[in-house]
Amino acid sequence: MKKLLPLLLFGFLSIIIGASILSKENKETSPNRDISQMSDAHLLSDTGTLLEYHSDKKEAIVQVDDTNNRFLYDEVTLILTGPAGEYKIDSSMVGEKIKFSYFHSTPTDKPTLEIYLIDKLEK
Repeated sequence: MKKLLPLLLFGFLSIIIGASILSKENKETSPNRDISQMSDAHLLSDTGTLLEYHSDKKEAIVQVDDTNNRFLYDEVTLILTGPAGEYKIDSSMVGEKIKFSYFHSTPTDKPTLEIYLIDKLEK
């Protein structure tokens, strides 16, 4: 009986630890996590001049009009991550002003920026 009690205790603790690890992994890899982040977040918008547009790479290089000093770099490579139907620009718009939107949690201190929406700026 004395030998059985430590084995049962060890087995019980192993099950609890294993369940805890699996629960944590499920939370980290849940596809609903990204959806809930998007639905809870609001978008920030900025403007800039389109310098290059690469539809095959889903990238655009923009000279940022940084009036609020949010960006560390003057030229930023925008990485388009939103729905493809929301990209209302093309390579013929190089040199024109555009508006781009991104989630408030996106860091703006890097030379690249993941954006969700991009559109020609209406005058």
